[in-house]
Amino acid sequence: MAGRARHALQIAIRMGQLLLASAVALGVFVREAWHLRADGRAGLVRAGGRAHVALCHRLGATFIKVGQIASTRGDLLPRELVEELSTLRDQVPPFPFAAARRVIETSLGRPLEAVFASFDSEPVAAASVAQVHRATLARGGAVVAVKVRRPDIAEKVALDRSILLAAARVAERLAPSLRLVSLREAVATFCDAVEQQIDFRNEARHNRRFRENFREEAELHFPALYEDACSEDVLTMEFVDALDEEQLFLQGVDVQRVVTTGMRCVSRMIFSHGFVHADLHPGNMRFERDGRIVLFDLGLVGELADEDRITNARLLFAFATGDGRTVARLFYESSPRAATEDYARYEREICEFVERLRVQGLGHVELALEIGRIFDILRRHRIQARAHMTMVNLALATAEGLGKRLAPDFSLAQEALPYLAEALGVPAPAPPLFPPACEPA
Repeated sequence: MAGRARHALQIAIRMGQLLLASAVALGVFVREAWHLRADGRAGLVRAGGRAHVALCHRLGATFIKVGQIASTRGDLLPRELVEELSTLRDQVPPFPFAAARRVIETSLGRPLEAVFASFDSEPVAAASVAQVHRATLARGGAVVAVKVRRPDIAEKVALDRSILLAAARVAERLAPSLRLVSLREAVATFCDAVEQQIDFRNEARHNRRFRENFREEAELHFPALYEDACSEDVLTMEFVDALDEEQLFLQGVDVQRVVTTGMRCVSRMIFSHGFVHADLHPGNMRFERDGRIVLFDLGLVGELADEDRITNARLLFAFATGDGRTVARLFYESSPRAATEDYARYEREICEFVERLRVQGLGHVELALEIGRIFDILRRHRIQARAHMTMVNLALATAEGLGKRLAPDFSLAQEALPYLAEALGVPAPAPPLFPPACEPA
C-alpha cells in the first residue's frame, strides 16, 4: 500500500512538472512568436518548435526522445519545426562531472583513477540518456569514449511511461480512430525501447550483435567495447575521431560510396537481419575519411520476427515494382485488426496510389514519405497497421534523407531493390521496374 501511495505521489509530482514545463513552454512560445512576428506563419511554426524544445529539455529523456523522432519527420512536419526540434540531438545540457564520477565509481565498484589514467571532466557530447567523456585507460593506455548514464533516469522514465500510457488511453477514448493506428501499442513499444536503452548492458549486447551481423562489411564500423569497464550505467568503447556529415564534401570523401553503404546497411538491418538501429539520426553517424560509416548509440533497436521481416521486404518490393494488389493484400493480411467494409474499394485505392507512383517514376518518389501517406488509406478503411511499421519507416526515412542530402538524384526504391530481392530470394528486376498499371478487379 505504501508503495502504491509513493508511486501515486511521484506521478502527481511528475504531472505537476509537466504542467509547469507546459507553462514555461507557453511563455517561450509567446516570446519567440513576438520576436519572429515579421516572418508570419513560418515564425509561428518556429516559435512553436522552440517551445517544444524547452518543454522536452525540462521533462527529460523520454520526452526528448519523442522530439528527436519528430525531428526526423521532415515528410510530415514543417521545415521550421524540424529545424528547431533537431537541436535536441546535440544541445542537451550536461550534468556535473561530480555526478558522473559517482555514477562510474558506484557502478564499476572502483575509484575512477583505478580504471582511467586520465578523464576529461567536460563531456564531448551530452544526450537525453547519457553523456560521453574522453578518457584513457589505466591498463594499456587506449583512448576511449566513456558513456555515463544520467542519475535517476530509470525512475523518471518509469513515471513518464505511466503518464504517456494514460494519455494514450484517454486519446483513444476521445478519438476511437486512433485505435486503428495502434496508439497505445506504439506508446508501450516505444516506452519498452527507452527502458531497454537506459540499461547499457543491452547496448553492449546490441553492439556485439551488430558487429557479428556486419562482420563481413568492411565499410561499416561499430566502436569496439572494453568489457571490463562496462556496466548497467557505464559503457566504455574505442574513441573514434571521424567526420560529421557537413565535413564530407570539405574532406573530399566519396559521398556516393557513403550513400551506397548506408542504403546497404539499413536494408540488410530491416530485410535480412530483422535487427534495426532505431535511432539513426545524423548525430549518431560519423564518417571515416576513406568513406566508412561509423554508427554510435546502439541502445534503441527494433527487432522483427521473421514473418514481419519478410512481409516488410515483400511490401517494399511490391511498392518498388508497382504491384498495387500485393501491397493491398499484404497490409490487409498482416493487420492485427481489419474491419474494412469494402475490400474491392480498398484494393482499388491502393492500386491507384501505387499507379501514381509508377507514373511519377522511382527517381522522383520519396518512398518513405509515400509509405507514411498510405496509412491514410488504411485508416479510412479501418485497417490497422502493424506497430513495427513506424520503426521501419523511420529507418527508411533516415536512409532516404541521408541519400537525398548527399546525392539529390538518390532513389530509395531503386537502391533498395537488390537487397529486397536478396532477402526474398528472387532475382532483382531489370529496368523498367514498374509493370503495367493495375487492372480493375
